[in-house]
Amino acid sequence: MFERWGAAVVRRPVRVIVVWLVAVLALGGASFAVLGVDGPAAVMGGNQADFLPGHYESARAAALAERAFPAPDDGGASAVLVLSRSDGAALTPADRTRVAEVVTALDEARIAGVRTVGTSPQALSPNGRVQLAQVSFRDAVHHEQTLAAVDALRTRTGELVRGTGLAAGYTGAAAAAKDSQILDILVSVGMLVMIVVLLVVIFRSPWIALLNVLIIALVGQGVVSLLALGAKVSGVMLDGSVTGLLPIVLFGVGTDYVVFLLFRYRERLRLGEDRRTAMVSALGRVGGAIAVSAVAVAVSFGALLLSGLGSFRILGPALALAVLVMVLAGLTLIPAVFSLLGPRAFWPSRKWRDEPGHGIAARTGVLVARRPALVALASVAVLAALGAGALSYRADYDLGSMPTGTESAHALDRLRDGFPAGALNPTSIYLTGSGLTEARASAYAQQLTDLPIVGGVGGVQVNGDVARIDLLLSADPFSGSAMDQVERDLRPAAHAAAPAGTTAYVGGETSTFVDVRTVVAEDMKVIFPAAGVLIGVVLLLMLRGLLAPIYLMGAVVGGFVATLGASVLAFQTIGGAPGLAFTLPLIVYMFVASIGTDYNILIIARVREELRNGRSGRAAVALALRHAGPPVAAAGVILAASFAALLVSATLAQVGFAVAVGVLLSTFVLSWLLVPALTALLGRAAFWPARTRPRARVVTPVLTEAVGSSLAPSAGENSGR
Repeated sequence: MFERWGAAVVRRPVRVIVVWLVAVLALGGASFAVLGVDGPAAVMGGNQADFLPGHYESARAAALAERAFPAPDDGGASAVLVLSRSDGAALTPADRTRVAEVVTALDEARIAGVRTVGTSPQALSPNGRVQLAQVSFRDAVHHEQTLAAVDALRTRTGELVRGTGLAAGYTGAAAAAKDSQILDILVSVGMLVMIVVLLVVIFRSPWIALLNVLIIALVGQGVVSLLALGAKVSGVMLDGSVTGLLPIVLFGVGTDYVVFLLFRYRERLRLGEDRRTAMVSALGRVGGAIAVSAVAVAVSFGALLLSGLGSFRILGPALALAVLVMVLAGLTLIPAVFSLLGPRAFWPSRKWRDEPGHGIAARTGVLVARRPALVALASVAVLAALGAGALSYRADYDLGSMPTGTESAHALDRLRDGFPAGALNPTSIYLTGSGLTEARASAYAQQLTDLPIVGGVGGVQVNGDVARIDLLLSADPFSGSAMDQVERDLRPAAHAAAPAGTTAYVGGETSTFVDVRTVVAEDMKVIFPAAGVLIGVVLLLMLRGLLAPIYLMGAVVGGFVATLGASVLAFQTIGGAPGLAFTLPLIVYMFVASIGTDYNILIIARVREELRNGRSGRAAVALALRHAGPPVAAAGVILAASFAALLVSATLAQVGFAVAVGVLLSTFVLSWLLVPALTALLGRAAFWPARTRPRARVVTPVLTEAVGSSLAPSAGENSGR
């Protein structure tokens, strides 16, 4: 089937390329027409309460807030200006006058993108050391005008406080977004640089590296436009993790498909086939493995549809769609481009013409074939040693961390010199019922200050039959301790103390993450096994055998546990972090399960091909690693390097580290060692009841030289027809 597919593509490669260009341009035009200049930013949602099922308490509180205290229709961002004395002492009356003058000057400056800058007597900290000013912007957090306005505000504020003895800094969502902007650029540039450098090293050709980046960027633009349009039509909001992970996924899996195809294409060119015949042959041999790998990745991500959290239900299908579009490009656009170029794609290198020697992959194949039991035991020992760390896993819900060492982080530290830890993220309690007055709501709020978790009252507002009481938590609002106390102490106390005839709902980010924690715990019980079953079904349909899918999935689960354990060791044990991002286990499971399966499929497909060519089980494993091991290693290193670029990100560093480690484990421990070793031990029985008997007698001089006569196919095996 894939040979016929390849023949159709290489027959009219220019037409295939033009169709892709027209499709991407059409999607881009439609996105601009529907969403305007904001593009995907117009359908981004940042509040986790937006993604929770409506029956959770924090979601009910958010619904009340939207009805009684609606945010501006334009969804403008906000930031907080923190003013204090440079020497850390309490603000004097003269200082407070100067603070008021600074805030008034900023408000009257009419900086583009800034709606208001204001303060009040209540914004002075109880110890008198910190004064806050609230800044509201006209546009969303990541809008270009908002980011430019933060820069302008910082410059103007610096001029106003110079020589006054005051220190000023901006923190909050907009300020953090500005400080993260340079890190986001570093992530993107670093990822592209690593991919280009590694491709040049592997193929010794700048053209392959350049074409890879251009093709994937083209496909990626189409995917982004398609997702944005789909979100707009369906009325859903895209979670920020979609745009954060999408480029990494596209460049990672897209580069994998380029590497898999070009290794096999180069192999066929060496045999003397012309450029078109070689591409058809390459697609016929590796196209099935690529397609099945992509389906396995897609169904793995698709399992997130079972999540109770809306952000996961959006993230999973979005990444699945990206992978399916990318594999379509891998089976059409990429073959069309490289079939046009032929051997010129490998210029200026001449090394590609030479048959690979006995490199690391070939020597590893010999080792695995001769000592499969020992290799399997050693691999399991490595996975078990790393996996032991997973027992200490703790979840951390502080996804809004300020970038370390930036102005927003320093300003937050100064803010906490005068206000409770939860001042930037108050826990809002919404009272609803008849007869509410500000006095009744204030008395109710005062009762709750007796709780240890409550550090103070930030404000009380009443609008009709709804009152909002902002409580400032005494602990870090994203810490496990704060969440435990909100769930165990604050919520019951708030419900019990509600005035007669009213009902209380506890909202805010800490309360939201209490509910998110519950949802994620339930998700893990459902999504993990569901993803495993779906991938197992894909493997079963591809291999048509019973044993191979079982130990392939067992290996993948072992890789996931080892990856989680390595992440715990790196961030909790060595780094001293309070825990790992609560999304990490699900995201890593999706990537490690799918990517691990991806590479295993390529190796196991080559083993089956060699078995059908008449090799013995161990000889087939040795040859499979010799030929399929290098592209798997190249793809794994490139993908790991792509995710490693996320290490400089303020919010995705843990994901970058974990997936990079998981990919390397999947590549070199699972695909190079454990899976081939188990297959060598089982031989043809691994694929039972599918037929893997040889289709024709083959001569194996290279195999005999590389592995030894003891691993050459026996006469009995070669005689089977």
